[in-house]
Amino acid sequence: MTKFDKEIKKLSKEFQVPETYDKKVDQILETIEDDCVSPPHKKPFVKIAIAVAALCVLLTGYLCFSRVEVAEASFLETFKQTIMDFFGMGEEEMENAGVESERQEAVSKPDLMMELKEVVMDSQNIYAVIKITAPPSVEFKQDMTFDYFGFCEGTNYNDSGLVPGVRDCKLLEVLHGRPNVGTFVVSIGTDEQIAEGEDVTVFFQNLLAGPYEDKPEILVEGMWSLSFTASYTSSKEIAIKGTEDMEYSFAGTTARIKKIKLLPLGMTLVSDVSKVDTDTLNTTDTRFAIRLKMLDGSEVNVNSPDLKEKGLSDGGSISVYEKKGRTYQKYVGQFRKAIDISQVVGLYISDYYVPVKNYD
Repeated sequence: MTKFDKEIKKLSKEFQVPETYDKKVDQILETIEDDCVSPPHKKPFVKIAIAVAALCVLLTGYLCFSRVEVAEASFLETFKQTIMDFFGMGEEEMENAGVESERQEAVSKPDLMMELKEVVMDSQNIYAVIKITAPPSVEFKQDMTFDYFGFCEGTNYNDSGLVPGVRDCKLLEVLHGRPNVGTFVVSIGTDEQIAEGEDVTVFFQNLLAGPYEDKPEILVEGMWSLSFTASYTSSKEIAIKGTEDMEYSFAGTTARIKKIKLLPLGMTLVSDVSKVDTDTLNTTDTRFAIRLKMLDGSEVNVNSPDLKEKGLSDGGSISVYEKKGRTYQKYVGQFRKAIDISQVVGLYISDYYVPVKNYD
């Protein structure tokens, strides 16, 4: 045996070939023998060439599989080191620093997709139409609303910038064939004017079913907000300044009209109620009738002390405040539908009639 043959034999003994490659080697050798057009008696150098070829195949296969295993191990190790790499520290350094990681698993909760479709507003009222797409498991119905909703100044929800006033949120319609898609109208009536050009955000929290029950069902939990720029879509208004003789019956005595502001979407009435003591104001029903006298002779009921009588403004808000030693009551009503104030010729405040033709 030549020196070269002895080296090859020694190398093959030292090299540990996995058992899984035996069949592969036999196939390779059989292929080489079948394709070889050598005489029956092969020369020594041919045998050597075959052995070298087989050895090369084995070495290549072993290295390839070894690299795959190393690559997989390297990938997993890199994945494990992600947080540590983020902090630029090793595991031991993290432990020494008193920082540990904890495996966490969480599944996203059902959510709502909201789109602002339309805004109608004036200096006192805002109506925003919102299209809401809920998860397929939710079907919008009339008794659904939100636990908390309203408007605030700015481009995000800000509890210090809330716009005060009467707020309402009602389901307008449900998309045919898709009960999880509905349109809501959220509105507010306020005497605190939002200037044109200012950023306004309408916000919602927790979609509820049976909001007036003892334990309403939370259908979708979360907080959502949409922002827009204030732009008056209605600029018409009638402003009336009260006089000394503008008094109407109120709480067993009389109140004097201080000012009236009438808009297509609502109205504000400020009255001097100093003749009524504080206890009476706080404990007595101080609701009163308000009606609009129209050009065609008809009357439109805005507010009534009779709860069974439906008016243009359902309820409204009433607040009492002190100023320069006088007591004032402010009524803010938001209309369920817009009116053409150019057709209004006067207002009845309780039993007192206020014409508006002189205030154009």
